[in-house]
Amino acid sequence: MWRPFKPSGEIVEMNPSEIRLRSTLYFGPGAVGRMEDILGRYRRRGARRVGIVTGTKSHILSGAWDRVEEALEKNDMEFELSSGVPPNPTVDVIEEAVELFKSFGPEVIVGIGGGSPIDASKAAGALLKSEGKSALDLYTYRFHPKEALPIVAVNLTHGTGTEVDRYAVATIPEKRVKLGAASDAMYPEFAVDDPELTLSLPEKQSLYVTLDAVNHAVEAATTTVTSRFTEMLSRECLGVVADHLPRLKDHLKDVEVRGALMHASMVAGVAIDNSRAHITHLLEHALSALKPEVPHGLGLAILLPAVLKEIYPARAEVLSQLLRPIVPGLKGREEEAEAVAREVERWTFSVGVEEKLSDIGIGEEDVGELVEIAFSSPALKGTEKLSPVGLTREMARRIYENSLYPLSGGL
Repeated sequence: MWRPFKPSGEIVEMNPSEIRLRSTLYFGPGAVGRMEDILGRYRRRGARRVGIVTGTKSHILSGAWDRVEEALEKNDMEFELSSGVPPNPTVDVIEEAVELFKSFGPEVIVGIGGGSPIDASKAAGALLKSEGKSALDLYTYRFHPKEALPIVAVNLTHGTGTEVDRYAVATIPEKRVKLGAASDAMYPEFAVDDPELTLSLPEKQSLYVTLDAVNHAVEAATTTVTSRFTEMLSRECLGVVADHLPRLKDHLKDVEVRGALMHASMVAGVAIDNSRAHITHLLEHALSALKPEVPHGLGLAILLPAVLKEIYPARAEVLSQLLRPIVPGLKGREEEAEAVAREVERWTFSVGVEEKLSDIGIGEEDVGELVEIAFSSPALKGTEKLSPVGLTREMARRIYENSLYPLSGGL
């Protein structure tokens, strides 16, 4: 954490921090047109076979597939398609993609979709260069990938940031855990953020993915390894989201609105890649393990207000600056924590995300099980170190309990 000065100029810390900027990103309307050049680079290096990972239909509805297929044809490249990656993919889904590709022998992997297909493509790319290793090995941390096939990410949402980071998330159903693998080998070499490809994204999904980006910004700015660079990116994300998310409902086909939210998501992706996540993601991963049908961004949005109540006193100055676009007038005082939690929840309700845990089938009787799932996660120790307030079972229970119903009913 390198924080060389306070506003007064006083030097407070001089520990070096690492800044990660690894992927070449093509951003803006029409950026998907760069796929011909991207694939052409690999073709000129001798690559001919491409493994492609997609969801069920977003690659078609968005128009991305037509452009990618055209780029493949123009470069005289063959492809094998692994489609149907669901939200919250399992290790078995990733293993199926790997087995499909093994007989084909791709030299490049392309992921087209939101977080799930792109994460699956990154994991598959790593496993195809790790002979004898399985997806279960990867997600139980039995090995750390040192290399991967070149990965290209064509992003179709404005929430995950996975197109610019080294993470890939998957669920192990039998263990009831959702875990993230991380490796420098899994950075996409090239990424495409084209807002025109997000115009078919339904309203609710659009809201959920954007609130995923908001959580990336909040968590990255408040970890114990954060930096001024990360805080800057996080503030950019919140400012842009505050300006544009309220407009989304009536402007689902507006490229300017979609582009702004895609920008916010991308910078939050760089933020979380540099400074990582903590409590909200760990507790949401437990929720996803219990309720895999719940969208990741929705789970994060539900938990965020209660998490803020816990962490705000420890990071009041940073969070007050970060949250002012949606909670005006914050002074950075510890005693603002409860009001911040309520106001952030009010804001999520105002943009159209009104669900709480009780609305998605989670009751008070499930809280203990969620806590146990969270505290059995291999990611727990890392979260305890990264969280600005640590994490105890009692704290996790409070967060889940305070997320069951709207905070206006009593925090």
